[in-house]
Amino acid sequence: MNALQTRALMLALCGDCLVCNLVVATAAQAEFDSSSPVVLQAGADWIPLRAELDIEPGSALDFSSMGLTDAPAGKHGRVIARPDGQFAFADSPDVPRRFYGVNLCFGAQYIERAEVDRLAERLARLGYNALRIHHYERDMTDGQSPTTRLNPEKLDQFDYLMAALIKRGIYLTTDLYVSRSVPWREVGVDRDGRIPMDTFKILVPVHEGAWENWKQFTRALLGHVNPYTGRRYAEEPALAWLSMINEGNFGNFYRDLRTIPEWTRAWNRWLNTKYGGREALSRAWGNELKDSENPADGTVALPENLRGDGPRPRDCIRFLSDTERDMIDRMRRFLRDELGCQALISNANSWTYFVTDQAARSAYDYVDDHFYVDHPQFLENPWRLPSKCPNTSPLAEGATGGRSKAFTRLSNKPFTITEYNYSGPGRFRGVGGILTGALGALQGWGGIWRFAYSHSRQAMFTPSQMGYFDLASDPLGQASERASLCLFLRGDMRAAPHLISIVMSQSDLAEPASRIPNLHPQWHWAAWVTRVGTRVVSSPADPLPDDVIFPLGWQTPASAWKAGHVADINPYSLADARLLDLLRSQGILTSDNPTDPARRVLRSETGEISINGAENTLAIDTPRTAGGYAPAGKAVNSPTGGVRVTIKGSDATVWVSALDTAPIRKSRRLLVTHLTDLQNTGIKYREEARQTLLAWGTLPHLVRAGQAEVAIKIDNASRLKVWALSTGGKRIAQVPAQAQNDTLTFTADVAGDAQAGARMLYEIAER
Repeated sequence: MNALQTRALMLALCGDCLVCNLVVATAAQAEFDSSSPVVLQAGADWIPLRAELDIEPGSALDFSSMGLTDAPAGKHGRVIARPDGQFAFADSPDVPRRFYGVNLCFGAQYIERAEVDRLAERLARLGYNALRIHHYERDMTDGQSPTTRLNPEKLDQFDYLMAALIKRGIYLTTDLYVSRSVPWREVGVDRDGRIPMDTFKILVPVHEGAWENWKQFTRALLGHVNPYTGRRYAEEPALAWLSMINEGNFGNFYRDLRTIPEWTRAWNRWLNTKYGGREALSRAWGNELKDSENPADGTVALPENLRGDGPRPRDCIRFLSDTERDMIDRMRRFLRDELGCQALISNANSWTYFVTDQAARSAYDYVDDHFYVDHPQFLENPWRLPSKCPNTSPLAEGATGGRSKAFTRLSNKPFTITEYNYSGPGRFRGVGGILTGALGALQGWGGIWRFAYSHSRQAMFTPSQMGYFDLASDPLGQASERASLCLFLRGDMRAAPHLISIVMSQSDLAEPASRIPNLHPQWHWAAWVTRVGTRVVSSPADPLPDDVIFPLGWQTPASAWKAGHVADINPYSLADARLLDLLRSQGILTSDNPTDPARRVLRSETGEISINGAENTLAIDTPRTAGGYAPAGKAVNSPTGGVRVTIKGSDATVWVSALDTAPIRKSRRLLVTHLTDLQNTGIKYREEARQTLLAWGTLPHLVRAGQAEVAIKIDNASRLKVWALSTGGKRIAQVPAQAQNDTLTFTADVAGDAQAGARMLYEIAER
């Protein structure tokens, strides 16, 4: 029997005081949710799926013929960063390039050669032109001392994988520190054990031993010649992007940072340099500076937290930004001058964001960030069940996933998302791919990487139960990728023609306001309407290409700036109604655009994205990809694409993509995707809302039963046939369809042939 716990509820009224204490004894694992645990099993509502991992060559799911790759990777020289915020190849700088891929983690990168070739071919057929190498150092340094030495056997496997991907036109990115387990004594600290991963991240800029360790590993990796390409990794043009330290924003680990003496010493040196001594610091801080504190003696304490008011946290945030920039400058010199590496550089890609961080990001070649929807929260032990996620519709909330990250971008630098996911077992994974591809396309981002394809070898070659992140074991998540590939990488969706930016001068960032706000403004809903970002400018006298700018105004007044429209409004206190008026007055929103953030109604200025949070619907409407999401009983209408979908039985994400170069209305081959929900057999939740996961269950995957009436306006509809497809692209059955007045209609039905397995994918073609 579980131990009992007590919970107290107190009700109090001001004035005439009424206090009621209610003590409830419950089992330790109980919740106030009155529903019973939910276990999912095959039946009328959940149809077993026959999962396939490899893609049938030439099938409707084989995207390798779309021209998304140009093998071998690196044939056009280095990937470069253009001043308009786009990537390009060195030999064709006038042509913007985009990249879309997945992450490989841990053992998924160390496999046999035959498996490497099979995997690389599969990734190319899936349509990816980029891949992120992640959590690779643990295996690469396995059994080595020091941990900056590379294991020859693992390195050979790594080299062969890199060469196989490059051969197929897949560009590469990685981090120079992710999770390598470094002993304390290896950095010169006389202490047993190993440095926690996140502690090492924040030691690098302030601890000489950690800095040298980072350099030694980087030198070993980038100085290594891959025998299968004949090139050092430092010279490999296909290794296009390097993040210095994964998710190493100093504010992420501030509690730990405050305990490290080297950080306190660095903080005091910074104060002494900036203020020139205690007297000037005392004038600036007033009573904030204690009598016992003197930067010359190293006795000024770091603030308890970064979110407080007053000059101490303000200056600490500036200090962290300056430290980041100094670290990046040192890393750049090391990579460029000592190793001869010209890969594009970035850093600080998660969690903690302040406006003044943009001073450091302005030193990067490109800006990177991460985001997740339904990322698990662990209730007892890290990465152990039970876990919890909200499992609520992102559309009902205005599709917040990723939209705030648009302001991490600097408008004059390319922007990437190297980690994102709508995580399992959340039931809205199907809409995640189409939303993220649409957002990246509308914003004109440079690259997106889903986290992850796999964390292990086994899941890539043997069908496995769905987990939190891996597409290899989540056929529904993998199917959702094709929306992003078409909308973003193929370019089916247009970038918004206008750009609005929060602009800040170097003077603003050097002498900020008394309280430094979070980087992302409250009006990040605008990322679904037009292009948005931030911009750091050396000279405000130079004209800017932005259509609307919001000057930060801490030191440089609005009158000093030149742009299409200079809005003399504090961007961090800007009300939605005022922004809407401004967007309409500048012609960014037309009179027929219904955008109203108060009702969570958002439509892009291009008209190709419509989100209705109140109705919980999404419509994507481009000539080559059209469809969206709706609850059962509602319809999605995409008139430009000529697609109408009526949802029945279960909410679903449904879209149509032309597989040839024609628009949907004239295409001779199309792919229709119908995504409801996918879970494991026997998966167990604590409550009906399926927020608390208790057990993962087993294979087979189960797909939620549901139907979608799909109507497509298309030339020569009578000549077209419809086939249900396996998850590998094989035609498994012809599906009845009707053609009338150049409209093709059919029913997508998960349980169309339940004995043969659940259906999610359909091909339309003449033969």
